[in-house]
Formats: sequence, C-alpha cells, structure tokens
Amino acid sequence: MKSRSLHGLGMLIVMTVLLSTGTALAAPASRAPQISVRWSLGPSSTFAATRFDGEYYAPAKRIYFLGFRTTNDMTDGSIWYFDVATRTYVDTGTDMPVPVSNYQIAPLMDSTGLGFYIFGGRNSLAQIVKDVQVFYPATGLTADITTDPWPGTTPPGCVSLPANGVAVVANHAFVMGGLSTSANGCQDSQSAQTWVFNPVAAPGTRWKAGPNLNVARAYVTPAVLNGTIYAIGGDTNSGGTLFAVPTVESWKPPAGGWNDAGVADLPVSPGCEESQAFSFTSGPLANGIVLAGCGQWPNATPDTYFYSATSNTWSAVGALNEPRRNQAGVQVGSIMFILGGYDCPGNVCGVNPTQTSEIGKGGASVARPGFARPLPKGSPAGNPATT
Repeated sequence: MKSRSLHGLGMLIVMTVLLSTGTALAAPASRAPQISVRWSLGPSSTFAATRFDGEYYAPAKRIYFLGFRTTNDMTDGSIWYFDVATRTYVDTGTDMPVPVSNYQIAPLMDSTGLGFYIFGGRNSLAQIVKDVQVFYPATGLTADITTDPWPGTTPPGCVSLPANGVAVVANHAFVMGGLSTSANGCQDSQSAQTWVFNPVAAPGTRWKAGPNLNVARAYVTPAVLNGTIYAIGGDTNSGGTLFAVPTVESWKPPAGGWNDAGVADLPVSPGCEESQAFSFTSGPLANGIVLAGCGQWPNATPDTYFYSATSNTWSAVGALNEPRRNQAGVQVGSIMFILGGYDCPGNVCGVNPTQTSEIGKGGASVARPGFARPLPKGSPAGNPATT
C-alpha cells in the first residue's frame, strides 16, 4: 500500500483504545526481531467487501471506501465511510461513476482540491476498464476523468488490471504492473509497465511512462518509505494460472529505475500478493515496512512481515487474527487499520468477504516459547487466474 503519513488525533485516540485488548505476537525465538506487530479486532462493517481500498480524510475524521466486490462476486459502487468518533460505518448515498473493484486509492491535490483517485479496475460485467475516477471528500462529488484514461497494457495489447499497484510520491501517482486474462476476453499475461499520473498537468497529458519493473507481475503490494517506492511480491499469470512471487524491487523517482538485485526478497515461498503494506519513519518500526498478511491466491496466511531498510532484511513479526487477502488498508500515524478482504479460515477463501477489521501497532519484541508463525497449508504451486 502507498505510504500514508496523515495524522488524525481522534483516530489515534480511538484506535489506541481498541488496541488495549490486543495480544502481542512475535516471530520464533530463532529469528526473533527487536520489534513485533500486535493486531486486535476492530469494529466490523455493516457491508461485506473485498478487492478494495480505504483512505483517511483528516478534517472529517473519516475513512472512505470507494466501492468494492461484495458477496456472490457482485460489484457495488457505493461510497461508504467509517466514522472514527462514533465507530460506525455510513453509506454516503453516492456511487462512483463506474462501479469497480480491484483498485487502490491515491490521495492527490488537483485544481479542485484533495481528490481520492482510482485507476482502472474490474467493473460489474467482470471486464477490465480504463476509467480514471476521483472522489472529493470535502464536497462529496465524483468525476470520471475521460480526458486521461488508464493507459496500461500487457504485452498482447490488452488493458491491464493494476489493482493495488498504486503509490504516491510528491503528488504523483505511480501505477505499476498489472495483468490481463482470457477470462476477461483477452489473453493471459502480466505487465512490467510503470505509469506516472500528474493530477495538475493539462487534460490529456496527465500520464507519462515510467521505467519498467524488472519482473513483470500483477497484484503488487506497494509501499513508500522516505521517497522510495517498494514493489512487494505479486503474481505472474502463466496459461491462466496465478503464481505468487517473492520479488521485491525499489525505485526512488524521478531519476533512475527499478532496483531488484539490491533489495531483499520476501522470506516466504512461493511469495505474497494481494496484501497491504505500511511504512514508518519513526517509533519502534522506524525505517521499515510492515506487510499485513500474505495472499497466495486463492489462499492466504495471517503472517505479518517487517522489512528493515537499515539492514535490508525481512522478519516475521506477528500474525493477523484472521487470514485474509484483498483487504482495504489505511495508516494514520503509528496505527494500521485493515478491513474486509476474502475470509480465509483454514486457508479456504475466495468465496465471500469478511466484515471484520483489525487494528495493528508496533512495539518491542515479546517472543514467547512455543510460538510459531503460521505456515501455508497445502498451497498449490499455482491456481486458476481470476480478477
């Protein structure tokens, strides 16, 4: 997930209270890091959602969600928010112009003000679309930016599904990777493309091509730390089968390109995808990134990993209460918040979404004898592709 350094005192107070009942988890003693990440269950939503994202709007102390995939594989374009003060979920009564799932939100300032942008996605007809859409939280208005549609493609020339591969640096959105599938009427493939979106450029000129990833893949989990974008994990699509990969690359725009060799890969086989990541510049998790959960389509594990940019290493530092993938994620200060996603108890998931949320916070390691990180159970080498 893109780095979010927004601050909201009300959010911090409420979520700190919610965390008071959390149980600390740590990695096995043989690999015990100096920190751990503790997760506790937060308020459940009144809607079931997956393949979506959230973004915090500090002036109103709300977390907005811009539509989602819901039960029975249906697409819902409803814009909801979580009210931090009342701990309730509210339907705004407004829908996105084109309801989609499989997106991540980029908070960007344009000529109108702060807008929450989403790029492409999968519509209610299960088709991958080019729409660039924006929601303005200050006014509740939406727009479809028809002058600058999503330009990403896979090698066969298919429209790519960037899904959660979106990061924000210096008021530019960086959209990386993507896939196309025969199930969507095209060909099974993946993209290495990176595209850069400038919301204040002249209409029709807002997209510029960036450097290609070293490893073409989809469902990348991005994070931004000190101006550097990390492209974590993802899937390759071979003959209609998705394979999770452990690849991690980094790039500090605008100069240069993606660095694969100099960044440690994920410490899990076959890899992780369809997750959320959070970066930290201060506190016990300083100069590091937390990967919340590990998707391995169609399964998921609850594992939480920590990347130290100082030592260029990954460590297992805890576990979610509920294995999940395709969840929304929001960071407010030192607090991590995830909601929904596919419900994966027993590593069987991908049918209907969960309505639970979890609150995460880093702290000192409290490794306990006998604790073992949950491992994937019977994950196949690959699985039929789906979007």
